[in-house]
Amino acid sequence: MPHRPIAIANEFVRQFGDANDLSHLKLQKLTYFAQGYWLAGRGEELVTERPQVWRYGPVFKSLYHILSGRGSSPIRQPTGANPFGEGTPPTLEAPAFQAERQLVEWVWAEYGNLTGPQLSDMTHALGTPWRKIAEERKFKVPLDFEIPEDLDWNYFAELASERDITPVPIHG
Repeated sequence: MPHRPIAIANEFVRQFGDANDLSHLKLQKLTYFAQGYWLAGRGEELVTERPQVWRYGPVFKSLYHILSGRGSSPIRQPTGANPFGEGTPPTLEAPAFQAERQLVEWVWAEYGNLTGPQLSDMTHALGTPWRKIAEERKFKVPLDFEIPEDLDWNYFAELASERDITPVPIHG
């Protein structure tokens, strides 16, 4: 069952926010990497929406609207799911979500030492889904343009293979 992007971001905050500077930008990219590796390793979506091609790399629009008021300030506590960050913060604390929590831990181990701008630069590198789409459109990508699932799968399946994770085909 896919989760809202804020639930994945909140899990990073819940596990690692106290001792680390988790900015909105960094949470966007960590959530994107979690989604990509889940897609490659499980063949299905981790989150309920596709990332979009924005100026600073892949962005989950709903997560942007929830966290945009935070600017570059550290986010140390899970955030509610409405645009004002209010309400009960969705997380992955339920026992049924152990695999998702383990993925968050693994993504943190792989990428948590990097800053938001460094992660953003990684998503802009040659060969990334964001870069391919941006180049095809001469860096004039229409608003709300989503990165296709197969493009993310291909990219993250290659990264997964490099890390001894066997990719699983996308469920149709």
